[in-house]
Amino acid sequence: PPLRCTPSLEAPQGPLVDFLTSGHGYDDRSVATAVALANEHFEKRELARAIDFYGTAYEIGRLHFDYKPLMHDLVIRRVICFSMLGDLQKALQETELALRVVPNSATAYLYRGLVHSKLGAADEANHSFHLAVAQCREMRDYIDSLVAFLMLAQGHCDRAIQVCSHVLAREPSFPFALLVRGDAYKFHPSGYFTRQAADDYTLLLDRDMSLQPLIGDLMTPWQHNRFDELLLRFHPRLLWEGPRPYEEYPMCGFYRRRRPFLVAAFVLLAAARLKAGVRSTQLVRSVEERNEELLHARAEAERKVRQLVETQQKLAALESSSMSEVWGPAELEHTRVRKYRRYWMERPLGFPKRCRPGDADAEGEPEDAEGGGAPSPPAS
Repeated sequence: PPLRCTPSLEAPQGPLVDFLTSGHGYDDRSVATAVALANEHFEKRELARAIDFYGTAYEIGRLHFDYKPLMHDLVIRRVICFSMLGDLQKALQETELALRVVPNSATAYLYRGLVHSKLGAADEANHSFHLAVAQCREMRDYIDSLVAFLMLAQGHCDRAIQVCSHVLAREPSFPFALLVRGDAYKFHPSGYFTRQAADDYTLLLDRDMSLQPLIGDLMTPWQHNRFDELLLRFHPRLLWEGPRPYEEYPMCGFYRRRRPFLVAAFVLLAAARLKAGVRSTQLVRSVEERNEELLHARAEAERKVRQLVETQQKLAALESSSMSEVWGPAELEHTRVRKYRRYWMERPLGFPKRCRPGDADAEGEPEDAEGGGAPSPPAS
């Protein structure tokens, strides 16, 4: 269940005591200082020191001002550090804590799947990856490429190539998929895909030259650090949107001023827009499907009508040709006379009939204006 109050970390309190005794306290400035020091150590990949300072910021922040997004980001950074160091059980434990601080976090699901993959729990990893994609659809290509990279590390080159090809069919220039597929082609056991590997590497470098150091490095399942480095390198936000001071979180000021109704209104507005967007998308899809069905039915009806008209025309032509033929002799008693066709008495097909005198009166045509057909005025 979600936590009402963020719990304490099960970690040694020595770094926290040292930080507090150096002149810091339970305030915004101390939290910002601890976060800045932790980020600095993380950029230098001094992971043990980064874990201590992230834990210090977490412990001070949860007692000073328990802002859940900051607490979540701090725990996620500790998970990354533990994963890089190979302490997978501790990393898995803190991913569960991150999911309790902010339930259904796509980033926490992503790292839980990665840690399960490192531990060899394929079913749990796939379940976590599916949950991450369900929470954030834009991470689908990224997670598929990560799964292909994990397969490549285990030696399944064909499967990695297949997964990356599906990703590139959706996004032709996705860099993570190009890198993984290029490595899979290069290290394929058959050795026949060097040209395809060169093509993928060329497209990758055309997109980003800074990725050149990552090309052509064979991966093994025990290189925990490289898994996390690639995950951070290709994740759309994780590397640049790490823990930061309170004031840099957009909604922290509203939350701190104790305006829960405004925050709830923003949440309801976002949910209403999302619901309206989903409904409009479903409606547009249903209208498009119905339109396609109607167009198909119309085309089928036009085809049938066209066939019917052609059949009627052929039948009328056949009947007209058979009725317009005149054969002789005129008297049937002349049995010795051979039958012959009397062309001079036939009327060509579609030829108008000749009007005889008096036919116009019989058909009700108007007479001359000066004749008796027009009504006369009354006598005066």
